[in-house]
Amino acid sequence: MRNIASTMIALALLVPGTAWSQSPSSILPLLTGAYAPAEGGCEAAAAAFIYIEDKGIGANKTAGKVLSVKQDGGTYVLDVLWVEAGSDESDGDRDTVRIEVKDDRSFYFSNTASKKTLMKWCS
Repeated sequence: MRNIASTMIALALLVPGTAWSQSPSSILPLLTGAYAPAEGGCEAAAAAFIYIEDKGIGANKTAGKVLSVKQDGGTYVLDVLWVEAGSDESDGDRDTVRIEVKDDRSFYFSNTASKKTLMKWCS
């Protein structure tokens, strides 16, 4: 009986940790979730957020469909099709996104419209 009780307690302690853990993205070695510029922090304007998903990337109300990924060491160059919410893919804009991975919770982000910015995990 004591073994059953100790097993149940051990499992109960493990479950909350499992529920809070984030999985890494399948396109980048980063945790999925929201990232914001290190300077402004997570309270920065919503437009500053980058969302790393399992197989995609997003920014604000724009979804980014990753068409291809090229890796060179810790640097990833993504060919992205940005599609605004409610729009069709045919209305999307192609973009080249460069992500230089610092660690699993931070990276340098740049694309054709922005300079290199250090992004930190907020989720």
